[in-house]
Amino acid sequence: MGETIDYAEMLEIPVNTLNVVKKKSKKKKNEELKERVVDAVNEKMNAYDNVSRENLSGEEEMAADVKAEEDSSRVAFSEDVTDYSAEEFVEPRKKPKFLEGKILIAEFAAVIALCALILITNIFMPTSAINTFFAGLVSGSEQTVKTDDRTYSELILGACVQDTDIECAVSETGVMTFKGECSVYAPYTGTVESVTEQDGVYTIGISHTTSFSTVITGLSAAYLEMGDKVYSTIPVGYSKGEIEVSVSMYDDGTLITSYSVNEENDIVWNV
Repeated sequence: MGETIDYAEMLEIPVNTLNVVKKKSKKKKNEELKERVVDAVNEKMNAYDNVSRENLSGEEEMAADVKAEEDSSRVAFSEDVTDYSAEEFVEPRKKPKFLEGKILIAEFAAVIALCALILITNIFMPTSAINTFFAGLVSGSEQTVKTDDRTYSELILGACVQDTDIECAVSETGVMTFKGECSVYAPYTGTVESVTEQDGVYTIGISHTTSFSTVITGLSAAYLEMGDKVYSTIPVGYSKGEIEVSVSMYDDGTLITSYSVNEENDIVWNV
């Protein structure tokens, strides 16, 4: 009787469905795998039932058959196999577009035609509109150097030494001198034309306009080099105050004498 109870308990074990998960394979198909797994499970269950019934009586075996027929859940049925394996992403090959190729060919042909047109017009029609147009582009791209033709009397000058404690003097010959430890400035903007040094003393020549220039001597140090831009607000050199600094201004090589220095050491024209 105990064996019958054990068998009855086993009949209550449900076998509803079976899900099979497998990785993608190129050699086996999903349908074949499902059928093989389901058949294997059913064969094992049938073999187990046959072994369990060997010790049952006739009535018990009949009761087990009825129970097995009523309990259809003991038979495993196949379901769709879910494939969770990741598929490789293959980027689709981009096919060249026919229209893009046509556009490139058209652009290349247009460039060739334009070059041929320019060559022909340069040879046979040098004064044509297209040649004039391209000549204007070339000449416009070239930077022209502007010349400053102003005379010295048109310019407003600053101070060569901004320390008002240092006194500046102007001689009858037009040379301005001062002595003291200070920074030395150019009287006007311009370009450094020359820088010389002798026995530790520097001389700087500055060109302001086509006719106006300045020469500063007696500097202990020169801050600029030949070709540098000069500004009236930035020192061109330095004086330790050991020797006298002199400033001479020229108009076309002639020393200018018609100026004076006010209380702020600014240069003022006497014209």
